[in-house]
Amino acid sequence: MQRKATTMIFLAGLVLLAAAFASYAQQQHDHAAPPKTGSSAAAPEKPDIDIFCSSMKTGQLCTHGTANNLGLTGQKQEQWIEFARKYNKAVDAATLQLFKDAEGVLAPQQVAQLKAWFAVGLNPQINEILYKKGLGPQKH
Repeated sequence: MQRKATTMIFLAGLVLLAAAFASYAQQQHDHAAPPKTGSSAAAPEKPDIDIFCSSMKTGQLCTHGTANNLGLTGQKQEQWIEFARKYNKAVDAATLQLFKDAEGVLAPQQVAQLKAWFAVGLNPQINEILYKKGLGPQKH
């Protein structure tokens, strides 16, 4: 009886872990996702205006946010979104290749530090820097 309960708890934990992983993976591929972080004084008022997506790896663009910042509509917006998605895929591939190449040169703790530089969560700080320099959303 106790073994059955332990097995059920273990399986429930695995299901929760799989759901968390699936949610994380979806955030990595959802280029138009609104930011998941709290608001700050320098943050834009509209969620679909971020330049670099907080739900993506460092350096990856928000497709709709950049289109909105650039004032694109219609066909130009559609084209831009495709360009930004292509860019994001290239950034992701280059980052993964860098990690792979680094493993032959860097110690494990150095690789961990390198990966932290590209972690999800740094893009909001990049956005704040851009906004403070007047390179973010334009208020009309």
